[in-house]
Amino acid sequence: MALDAASSLIAAEGLAGFSMRKVAQAMGYTVGNLYLLFSNQDDLLAEVSLRTADAMHAYLETQAAKGKTPLDRLQAISYGYIAFAQKHSFSWRLMFEHRLPPEQWNHPGLDAKQKALFEFVEGHLEPLLPDASPKELRAAATALWSSVHGLCVLASTGKLNWSGLKDARPLSDLIVRVFVAGLKQE
Repeated sequence: MALDAASSLIAAEGLAGFSMRKVAQAMGYTVGNLYLLFSNQDDLLAEVSLRTADAMHAYLETQAAKGKTPLDRLQAISYGYIAFAQKHSFSWRLMFEHRLPPEQWNHPGLDAKQKALFEFVEGHLEPLLPDASPKELRAAATALWSSVHGLCVLASTGKLNWSGLKDARPLSDLIVRVFVAGLKQE
């Protein structure tokens, strides 16, 4: 119930409009009761981020399934990531913009979700780079996904409006295609 209320509040108002008081009100609880469920606001926000990461991963799996070739699947994942971020902007932004306090930086659940996303990309990159070592594949997936994430941030925050492109898909496809072609030439 608390996660549903917090997720709904984040989706509607973003982190700027979030407070434990608003979550408690949406649930019909007192703020004190909410703190019996979560040690602090960061704890609750981390749980909301875990939920968003699960939803995003499931969405990316459905996008990957639409591709016929390994390159098609990787491009579908790349653009699916951007589409998810645009559709669920506040929830997606929470995963990257909310800074946990240093004692929570190594949050086991969040670290596992991030690792699973990169391994998902690695798994779809591997058929395109069959001779890559596991270390090379990890580095390639990290570099590729960092590029896609950068495009995603620009597209999701309206910073590509100057380009005249209404859709980030051509740029997303280009990043993946050129990246993979470049690695194959090494």
